[in-house]
Amino acid sequence: MVHYGSLDVAASARRDFDQAVAYLSQDPVERALFARLEHGAQHVTLTTNRHDADYYDPNTHAIHWDPHSAMATANGGRQSPALGLGHEVDHAVHDGPREWQRSQTFDPRYDTAEERRVITGSERHAAHTLGEGTRTDHGGATYRVDSPVAMALIA
Repeated sequence: MVHYGSLDVAASARRDFDQAVAYLSQDPVERALFARLEHGAQHVTLTTNRHDADYYDPNTHAIHWDPHSAMATANGGRQSPALGLGHEVDHAVHDGPREWQRSQTFDPRYDTAEERRVITGSERHAAHTLGEGTRTDHGGATYRVDSPVAMALIA
């Protein structure tokens, strides 16, 4: 494991993680989220996978991220794997009773009020800053890319 303050990253993920953070840090909201994650009281672990699975598990305080899984949004946009990581970091940073309540509150477009908060908040802000597509729901179709900051399909 590589330690980034209160965040532990699997050593095998270090290069992809560093590349994603450097890219996302161009956005002030994302930069602040990573600073809060790394200096927070809650210990968080980041692991990678190759299953198109990005999610935060509040029970284990673990972020699961596929650094080569980009997303085509329902409205025709594209998002990098890095933006998916930023989305999950927002969930991890705001892991508390209020967010748990929002995660239990149904939202017809975003599945839950917590997903709406992240998608229309930090994710949308970063997407605008970085020139990526935005979402108008919690959907999307994943596809493989060659780096965490890519949005082009692998040929």
